[in-house]
Amino acid sequence: MKKIGLLIAMFVSLISCSNDDLSDKADTAVTDYYGKWIQYTEAKFSNDPSSKQYSYEFNKDNTFSKRRVYENIDVTLTGTFEIISKENLTRFVLTYKEKKENSFISNCTGSLIESFTLDKSGHLLDDARACDGSFVFKKAN
Repeated sequence: MKKIGLLIAMFVSLISCSNDDLSDKADTAVTDYYGKWIQYTEAKFSNDPSSKQYSYEFNKDNTFSKRRVYENIDVTLTGTFEIISKENLTRFVLTYKEKKENSFISNCTGSLIESFTLDKSGHLLDDARACDGSFVFKKAN
């Protein structure tokens, strides 16, 4: 009788330990990308108003807005985005609806596409760093 009780206890413990955590974690990881991302700068530059002028808002319907507030001028552009994860690398690819200002969309080509790479510390690195036009963003709390 003890053996049957032990087998039942083992069976119950195995069932209770197995669940679909992987799918829950995948959803959590993706939803962590949504929300507001603000321009990040090193502490020594934090008093410079230009170091806090840009922000992004990523929505669950795969739309985004990029906002620049600087010297009492507020500019917002919108578009769609996709998140591409491949070989431990996560990239955000943003496509703007229209180009209002050449300098507002950060890229090396002058197109309507902007991209970022998520680094290991959770910061978005502007892929325009290849042509010296990069910014870093962190998720706002």
